[in-house]
Amino acid sequence: MDVLIVGGDAALREGVLQSLRATGVTGEGCEDLSSAREMAVEEPPLALVVDAKLSTAQQGAGGIPLLPGVAVILFREDVRAARPTQQVFGRSLVAELSLPLERARLLTLLQRIVARARITGRDRRAPDPPLSP
Repeated sequence: MDVLIVGGDAALREGVLQSLRATGVTGEGCEDLSSAREMAVEEPPLALVVDAKLSTAQQGAGGIPLLPGVAVILFREDVRAARPTQQVFGRSLVAELSLPLERARLLTLLQRIVARARITGRDRRAPDPPLSP
């Protein structure tokens, strides 16, 4: 799996995943952090997209196993609720986006992250990077 999307509205998750699949990027989505932990243990993602509400929740998102070089992107569905986030992910955090407003930015960023992983050899499953739109 290239991308794991955790939290947020089910329609938003599915819309982003369908757009990614159309460009050759594989992905899965889940509602909560416990499901995300299970999925990441089975098949670690190259990029993790997490609802900012979940990353600051009591259970914390630090329990999701991440390989070195994995990019983490936080998103918010409510622009007015933007607050500084805790550094749960440290240097793995690449961006904080407001969805659905910055959906195109998210898709482009994820395509570049997956392409970079494939080109540098961190992803041995796919020999070619996905095509740019």
